[in-house]
Amino acid sequence: MLAGQGFSLIELLIALLVIVLLTSVVSLNVGRGGGAIALEEDAKHLLALMNYVQTEAEMSGADHGLYLEQKSLGGVEKTTGYWLRRYDQGWAEPRGGRELLAPFVFDENTELWLTLAEYPNVEIGERDPDLRPSPQIVFFAGGEVTEGRLEWMTRDTRELVFSLEWSFFGDFNLLPSGEKLNAEQR
Repeated sequence: MLAGQGFSLIELLIALLVIVLLTSVVSLNVGRGGGAIALEEDAKHLLALMNYVQTEAEMSGADHGLYLEQKSLGGVEKTTGYWLRRYDQGWAEPRGGRELLAPFVFDENTELWLTLAEYPNVEIGERDPDLRPSPQIVFFAGGEVTEGRLEWMTRDTRELVFSLEWSFFGDFNLLPSGEKLNAEQR
């Protein structure tokens, strides 16, 4: 090998700098998609759980429900979903080892809008578990569901990201960016 061949320290540092800059740009672009991915995962997770709870209500012969609560935790508004079951004493969280029906927290950049067939704009506020409030969305033992729509909006841009619609008979449809189903898709 000749003494004049090879890379100088300056050339190696410049190559390393270019690699670091490219890696930073790629990671920034991937990081921007993370919020949308988290929202999509929340929506798909809720859709799967709603299908499960509808089946559980029918199989167990007991009404189930979903109560959405929004409260400020450390200055950040967070929405939590609680699964409830109707007992003789009223609505309460399911008993026993029900890890699947544990409360879940939506992404903090999410604002949810709930619309039910009977109530156009349902207020999602704090709940008092001692009062045993009725859930906003009820999955009846007979297979019916409180008809409605849940919309995911981003807090910062107020952009509609997803909407989840369901019928009285439990036909669930997850729609990105608030798209509408046409007659052929239903």
